[in-house]
Amino acid sequence: MAQIRTGASLRDIKDQLDVVVEKSDTAGFDAHISVLRGLAAPAELRGMLGQIIDDEDQLAEIAARSYYHSNNFLKLVLMAGDTNPWKLRLHVWHPQPDVTEEITEDVHSHRWDFTTALLAGEYCAREFRVDDTGDEHHQLKYLPVGADESYSLEPQGTARLLKVFEAVLPAGTVYRINHEVLHNISRSGGGGAASLVLQQPAVTEFTNVYRRSAVETEDKVAVKIERPGPAELREELTRFLTWF
Repeated sequence: MAQIRTGASLRDIKDQLDVVVEKSDTAGFDAHISVLRGLAAPAELRGMLGQIIDDEDQLAEIAARSYYHSNNFLKLVLMAGDTNPWKLRLHVWHPQPDVTEEITEDVHSHRWDFTTALLAGEYCAREFRVDDTGDEHHQLKYLPVGADESYSLEPQGTARLLKVFEAVLPAGTVYRINHEVLHNISRSGGGGAASLVLQQPAVTEFTNVYRRSAVETEDKVAVKIERPGPAELREELTRFLTWF
């Protein structure tokens, strides 16, 4: 199984991930799970993030490709392939102690297959399929963040979704999702959570998003994103490491 050596440099980690992703078509995806488990180990995670915290250039590069996601988490792209466009991402859901109800994100697909290791906290994961017996949702076409620092949502009518899977996943869970799977996650009582994600290269140009609430306009809507600055990113990572 693919493993990254203990105490590896950021360059070594990136080189190993290049190899793992490059060999996916022939070797399968067990290597993704193995390497992600290794990086998710507390000592290895602290080592990797500590190197980033101490490197001004890394902080600037990561801040420039990261943002606060509309699904209530901070999406940090820690590494990205140069020729094979994979990404290693850290997702952080900040604790919201004043929230008592369940926080649920929109149902959505992805533009890529990915493997996730849940680092801290827990969340409820659900999967859905389009089915006439399901609940009505408003469907939107999601186009990713572009040069204008915005993503766009374009109404596509309605669809009925039937829930086909639901489970509470604790820290330590590692799983893989195909880009076509419709899913969402929810957190109870505003609890904090974090995951490490190894994202494959994109295989489609857009994703589908499904909301229970009515869409206010039939026109395409552009939504500006907010990125952390390098100093803010350092603070976020330093605070995150206190979770372990």
